[in-house]
Amino acid sequence: MTHYVFWPQHLKLHDKKGNLEAVAITLRGTDHVVIDIVPCELLKGTLLELPYSSIATKVSTEWHFKVDVYQVIEFRAPNLRILQFFSLDPISLTLPEKEIGANEKSSVNDNVCKLWDHPRYQMHDKKLRQTLSLLNLYHTHETAFREKYPKLSSHRGTLGSRLWGSMKRLYRVSRLKTLVSYLGLYLTAIICQLALYTYKALNWQYLKFVNLSVMAQQIDLRCQQICYFPVQYLRINMNMTLRKALPRFRTYSEASANLRKDLPSNYYPDYIRFYNTVWLFLNDMSFGLIFAAFLFEWCDSFSKILHRIITFCLYDLMKSVTISLANNPLGIKLNEELARFLSDLFLWIIEFSNTMLLEPMANPETLSLLLRTVGNLGCVLGGTFALSVFVDYFSILTVHVYIFYHISSKIYHWQISIMKSLFYLFTGKKRNVLRDRIDINFFQLDELLLGTIFFIILVFLTPTVLAFYYSFTVFRLVTICVQIAVESVIALLNHFPLFALLLRVKDPRRIPGGISIQAIEGPTVRFELKNRPLSITNMFKPYLALIDQMRHTYFSPKTIKQILAGRPFVMHRIKLYKVLYSSLPTTPVEIKTLYSQLSQLLTSA
Repeated sequence: MTHYVFWPQHLKLHDKKGNLEAVAITLRGTDHVVIDIVPCELLKGTLLELPYSSIATKVSTEWHFKVDVYQVIEFRAPNLRILQFFSLDPISLTLPEKEIGANEKSSVNDNVCKLWDHPRYQMHDKKLRQTLSLLNLYHTHETAFREKYPKLSSHRGTLGSRLWGSMKRLYRVSRLKTLVSYLGLYLTAIICQLALYTYKALNWQYLKFVNLSVMAQQIDLRCQQICYFPVQYLRINMNMTLRKALPRFRTYSEASANLRKDLPSNYYPDYIRFYNTVWLFLNDMSFGLIFAAFLFEWCDSFSKILHRIITFCLYDLMKSVTISLANNPLGIKLNEELARFLSDLFLWIIEFSNTMLLEPMANPETLSLLLRTVGNLGCVLGGTFALSVFVDYFSILTVHVYIFYHISSKIYHWQISIMKSLFYLFTGKKRNVLRDRIDINFFQLDELLLGTIFFIILVFLTPTVLAFYYSFTVFRLVTICVQIAVESVIALLNHFPLFALLLRVKDPRRIPGGISIQAIEGPTVRFELKNRPLSITNMFKPYLALIDQMRHTYFSPKTIKQILAGRPFVMHRIKLYKVLYSSLPTTPVEIKTLYSQLSQLLTSA
């Protein structure tokens, strides 16, 4: 059986002369991990207790191991102070309860997780996982070894580090620290309570404002993030406190029991999510300032350009299309009476919306005031709020387009349904609504004659209804595409994995996506354990799910079937955007729970 010896690279194999011994730590279910190299003279009078033992002796220039078959694996000891660690599995940047994809079923996912967590499927890598957990706490165990055997170590802290440690200890026992801590606690509780009240108001069960307004949805997101900040702080800091307490063991069995499997990777994504939110908020403010400066500089010019675009697209173009539909467009002969009736109806709605909405809201003075207001809002709250105002403003201006689409789709759907029922009449069948099936039925001659007359009338009216329905469907699809494009930019500013990408560039060891073991060239066969950084695909996993859901909702054969059948499709904004809420809990934590946990953390500190 091969014994694996994990050797830290800062303890060089061949850089010291003399007789040396390598002291390793071995816990239950782990491999040997070299903790220090000490001279043989110092180790002669010292009795090493479990979990420490001498694993190898250096005589002259060669190391002689005390096991028959061994393999050395070098590694760079991770620094937990800057949150470096090894992980056998890629870390998840989303919450565990939101790991399900866009089209996956929760029950199937739960069953797979239960099977995978069974010991039968986890035994093949259990020892490696335990060893990686030991490597993650390497410096902690190294400090514990030096505290237990101070004579074996020549390591001494520098004057600066000892002075800084003394200052931190004095601050922890001072009244200033207590005053600042409780002041921060009460301020956090008040802010979280206000955010929770706002969240509940926006998600009122009788009228959910988050489904109606992008601005309300943006406020809802910020409130959820504010309420989740203390939870992330608790997870990060309580986990760090637990890591500090780990080396305080007295026996071998206690040391093995303290080798917890959730350290530190289970709570580390909270650290990434927390600082990613902070970075995105700061970038949002920067983007808002740049956007505001741009608007203030070109406010008058933009207002005139927007006035022309809005007037042409939402009034002139729609009016000309509606008039042309009543006058046999493209040489297609339509029913004159029905076309004129629908044209007059839609023209009246166009004129009404122009008088009540477009003229007051799209004149240059109002647009200039709106742009300045949006600029000020971007300076205070960020660029996402400014873009949210634009989306809501666009939704109000295009409300008549939605009305046209809704009316024409209803007429078209009713006509298709009636024609389908009349077709069943010709074949001697009838739809059974109660049993949801087609039954055979005998019809009288007068019923067949009347059905034939109605069917012929509807067939001749179909081209007219189709012309109006497809024309306004195109307008509706264009407005939805514009809203989706702007909201995608908002989603990118709100949930872009910026901090994770920066960590991947700066220090890939802080965002592991697995491990790799590579051979080292040299006279002896040795290997090196390395971190494999998290892939870009895993970082953008929520966005891929969002794109897939958008494609499935708006750009798929299902959408074409809905249009052909006359079924109205609406923009379920909250359903699409919830895919990006994967880093937030479904409902915010109550303030009482947060307050008690924060108070307990302050008391223990």
